[in-house]
Amino acid sequence: MSDSTSKQSMRAWVFSERGDPSQVMSFTTRDKPTLPPKEPLPRDAPKPEEWVLIKTAFVGLNVGAIFQMTLIPQMIRSKTCVPEMDLSGVVEDVWHPEGDARIDSATPPAAAAAPFRFRKGDKVIAMLPASHSLGTGTGALAEYVAIPAKYVAHKPEGVSFGDAAGCLLAGMTAWQQVFESGAKEGDRVLVNAASGGIGTMVVQMVRNIVGESGYVVGICSGRNVEMVKSLGANEVIDYTKHDNLPAYLEDVFGSKPFSTIIDTLGHQSLYLGSPKYLVPGGVYSSAGIKPPSFSVPNFLRAVWQMKLNEWWPVSTWLGGVGRLWRGVSMMEPTLEDRKRIVGMLGSGDVRVVRDSVWKFEDAQAAYAHLGGLHARGKVLVRVNPDIGDDES
Repeated sequence: MSDSTSKQSMRAWVFSERGDPSQVMSFTTRDKPTLPPKEPLPRDAPKPEEWVLIKTAFVGLNVGAIFQMTLIPQMIRSKTCVPEMDLSGVVEDVWHPEGDARIDSATPPAAAAAPFRFRKGDKVIAMLPASHSLGTGTGALAEYVAIPAKYVAHKPEGVSFGDAAGCLLAGMTAWQQVFESGAKEGDRVLVNAASGGIGTMVVQMVRNIVGESGYVVGICSGRNVEMVKSLGANEVIDYTKHDNLPAYLEDVFGSKPFSTIIDTLGHQSLYLGSPKYLVPGGVYSSAGIKPPSFSVPNFLRAVWQMKLNEWWPVSTWLGGVGRLWRGVSMMEPTLEDRKRIVGMLGSGDVRVVRDSVWKFEDAQAAYAHLGGLHARGKVLVRVNPDIGDDES
C-alpha cells in the first residue's frame, strides 16, 4: 500500500470546459493517485472491493471520448476530467479491504490467493466505463490510474502493450454488433466502415463465424481495401467511387441480398436503402447514427433519429423502413465482456490494426487525426515509454 503522506506527482491530460479537444484539453501535472481509494467511494463501486494502481503504458483513443469532451455538461460530470477509457500497463499497487496488498509478481500464487485477482507487476488491460470516468474524473490519459479491479483484465502473453490498449472498447462494441446481427455460418454479411477501429474487429469476428461457406463484404476507402481483405473480407467496396452507394449496393447485390448488415459508423442512408439488399427479416446492426459534426445540435438530431429507428414500427405499411434496426453501445460492459475480447486477442482470433502511435505530449494532435473519422484501425498514445511496446 502506498504512503499517502508523501505526495508524488504525475503528468496527465485534463479538461474542464466543454468543447473540441484542441480547445479544452490541457497537459498538466497533478497528484499521483494512491491506494486505498479515498472516501466516499464512487457510485459505480460504492462498497469496498479490490482496487489497482496502474502505471500506464499505452492508451487507445476513442471517438466516444471526443463526444464526452464536446457534449457532456459539467453539471453531470466531475468538474475536471482526464479523458479516455482504454489503457494497458503494469500494476504498481494493489489494495483489498480483506487482505494485505504487499504482494508482487514474485509472490507464489498460493500466497496471493483470494481475495486478490492481481499482484504488483502484473501486466494488464483496462477499460473505464463512463459511469466511473465522468463521475470521478479518472481517465486513461494519465501516467498512473487507480481504479476498481473489476474494470481490469490480465494482458495475454505474447500480446504487446500497444495492441492491448487498442482492443477492449472497439472489440466489445464489435462483438456486441456481431451478436445483435445474428450472423451465423454460411451467411452473407456487409460491414460498413470496415477499416476503422471497430470495423477491423467486426470483419475478423464475422469471418470466424460465417466460415468458408459465408461471404463477407467490406466498405471502406480505396487505400484500405487490401488491409480489409487481409482481415477476411471476400470483397471490398471503395465507397469513394460511388456517389450513390445504396443504389450501387442494390444494383450489385439486389439479386443476392445480405443476411445481415453491420454498420460500424452509422449511415442512415444505408439503412433506408437496406430493403433493396438485405433479406426480409435481416437485422441492420448499427453503432448509432453518424452526426455530420461533433456539435450538440447535430448530436441531439442523431440521438433522435436513433430512437425513431428503434421505436418506429418496421412495417412499411406504418411508415417503417421494412428492416429491423438495432443500435449498439458499450456504456457499462461487464468483466466477462472484457475477458471475452482479451481471450480472442490472446488466441489470435482477432488482432488490433494500428493506425498510428503518438507521443503522450501530442495527444491533442492525435484527437484531431481521429476526429476526421478516417483512421485506419486504432489510434494509440504511448504514455510511459519505459514500458516497452514489444514486452509480451
